[in-house]
Amino acid sequence: MKIQVNARHLAMTKELKKYVKRRLKFALGSRFDQVQRVEVTLSDINGPKGGEDKRCQMLLKIKGQTDVVIEDIQSHVYAAVDRAANRASQTVTKRLDRLRHKAKRIKSAIQDYKQDRRDRYLEEDFDEYAFALGGQ
Repeated sequence: MKIQVNARHLAMTKELKKYVKRRLKFALGSRFDQVQRVEVTLSDINGPKGGEDKRCQMLLKIKGQTDVVIEDIQSHVYAAVDRAANRASQTVTKRLDRLRHKAKRIKSAIQDYKQDRRDRYLEEDFDEYAFALGGQ
């Protein structure tokens, strides 16, 4: 999993970058092999005016899925990163579980279809055998 961190209108410190990477590795650690890349953009919406204006936007590239975009706005950038990482973890888990359950349903449907064909084939053989015995 590659993690790219960018900042717009916000001072990017080494500590902040390290925190974002550590937080994402923790949040997405169990799904590490399924997430190909994460792009994080931190920005200050209002600039020096203040208020709830620190935005954390995450773009997650997942194998076999459409991209996931998570955005959170808080008054502190660390809080925005925390909430966005939590939501990213929940969203990725939900998507991958949904994909896994879909695969199970398809596999079950194929097995049911094969069993149904096998039962019809055996029934036809039995009918032919019974007809041959009854004809003698």
